[in-house]
This record gives sequence, C-alpha cells and structure tokens, in this order.
Amino acid sequence: MLRKNELLEIREILVQMKKEILETLSERIKSSDIASQREIGDIFDEADLEQTREFNLLLGTREKQKLEQIESALARMDKGEYGFCEDCGENIPIGRLKAMPFATLCVKCKSERESMEGPAQLYVEEKG
Repeated sequence: MLRKNELLEIREILVQMKKEILETLSERIKSSDIASQREIGDIFDEADLEQTREFNLLLGTREKQKLEQIESALARMDKGEYGFCEDCGENIPIGRLKAMPFATLCVKCKSERESMEGPAQLYVEEKG
C-alpha cells in the first residue's frame, strides 16, 4: 500500500506530465495554424508540409493515449484504487510507479501479457 506522501509525489508527477502534453499540443496547434496560413508555391513544400502534418497527427495520437492513461491513473487515485495490479491485485512497487506512474500492471503480469500477445502480434503482422 502506498503511503500518503508517495501518493502525493506520484500525483504531482502525473499532473506535470499532463501539463507538458497539453502545452506541447497547444504549441503544435499554434504552429500548424501559422503553417496553414502561409502560401505554398512549390509542390515540394506542400509534400513536406503534408508529411509534417501526418507526423504531428501520429504524435498527437500517442500523446492522446498517454493523456488518457494519466487521467485514468488520477481517477484511480481519487477512488483509492491506484497502485494495484489489475491482473493479480498485488501492489505495484513504488519504483515502477515513479518510473511509469500510469502503470496498471506489476512487472510480472506485464511480462506475462507481453509474452502472450507477442506470438499473436507476429502472426497478424506476417498475415497483414
């Protein structure tokens, strides 16, 4: 079970991570607005701009997923459910939570899931 000071420390890490993601997204939105307002005279510039937009969308998706994980962790804290492995129910070690504050699995269960998902994922990639 996490002590109150440990919980507060991890909450602060989560809040800071959330703040950084939101600031990054805000900056990206501002820069894409500026880019969309300038005239593009060259087809190569258009292709480059499109590639940059696609890259930003991909990063935005990853950041969105991370933001959802952070929100979920904060909600679990509020409910008193934070810090427990969702598979085995054991406490997730404080070191793991500090390194990955939105973790929902202990290392053992995470490894087991990855080993079970690995072969299935390879099959999908080979077939696709």
